[in-house]
Amino acid sequence: MKKPFALIAVLLCLAPAFSHTHSLQLVQGEGKNIVERIKVPPKFKRIKAEPQSFAGYLRNYPLKEAASPLLLHNGNQKSNQEAHACIFDMPPESKLQENSQTIVRLYAQYLYASGKEKEISFHLTNGEICKWTEWLSDCERKRNLRKDVANDLKKWTKYEKPVSKKEKDEFFRSYLKNIFAHTSPLSMMEYESKSIEINQVRTGDILFDLNKPGYICMVVDICKNPETGEKAYLLAQSSSPASDFYVLKNPKLVNDPWYHEEDFRMPAETPEYLFPKDSWRRLSYLGN
Repeated sequence: MKKPFALIAVLLCLAPAFSHTHSLQLVQGEGKNIVERIKVPPKFKRIKAEPQSFAGYLRNYPLKEAASPLLLHNGNQKSNQEAHACIFDMPPESKLQENSQTIVRLYAQYLYASGKEKEISFHLTNGEICKWTEWLSDCERKRNLRKDVANDLKKWTKYEKPVSKKEKDEFFRSYLKNIFAHTSPLSMMEYESKSIEINQVRTGDILFDLNKPGYICMVVDICKNPETGEKAYLLAQSSSPASDFYVLKNPKLVNDPWYHEEDFRMPAETPEYLFPKDSWRRLSYLGN
């Protein structure tokens, strides 16, 4: 008769280790960003993030409506429609905007929107650095030299009209497309990232499998249990072929996309990939 009580005692001891294997309704049907769309687990609170920070930028990034399908760059639906919890409203600029390029785009857009344009630069696959400010200057120079064909006069004349915001935005898109075409996950790994431990992870850090560098996930939000100090993370990715950028579900949980620290003490399982231990890396785009 003692065996049932012994079994109960063992289960009670194991319970804390599996305390997050719950079934909650954390993904909401409405909400314009991840803060409104995805609630935190019980006893957790989102960590502080300044509105002007990259973490604040991601928290406020617009989402597609909850019922929206996950799309590829060509407008077709991605074959797997069961892996995402929500989708960023950021359609791919081209078929070249795959996993790593989408992350590059987010960092570049953040710096561009924050008035930190001098910090926008990325390593190409050959090791050269492509700076946005130099690209912009070159675009302005070419734009300001227009061929005067009036009266059959073939000569170059300087075009003095200031560059408009619309034109500048177009130049920025052309810069990003050039970056997409001449960067890769390997150049990101070699020139622009460093290895970190799980206890160092913050928003913007990535899971990156060095053996299969096409698979990359980025942390887009973090919450913490103030009583225990435990943290949980939202992961997001694009895919190949180029697709929308989407927050991943946690395959171990139901309607709860948060990944807890214990999920990374062994190979991290996402709906579409299994990341080996020590896959965490920090990107250098914000100067850290």
